Amino acid sequence: MIIGIDDFQQKNVSFSIVKKADLPTHCPPIEVQKWSMHPKVFMQFDEQGEATCPYCGSKYQLVD
Repeated sequence: MIIGIDDFQQKNVSFSIVKKADLPTHCPPIEVQKWSMHPKVFMQFDEQGEATCPYCGSKYQLVD
């Protein structure tokens, strides 16, 4: 079986809650052990308070 990059990302996506007080936030977060796994990308949240990292597919949810 061949696994494509989309399959890999769907199986290995992380989810993080971000408080407004912690803005600006970036992926990967500094507390992640493999913090150098891709370039630092600052998250831009949409109207629903959601953001997705374009490199690794990690999902972020903005809360009060």
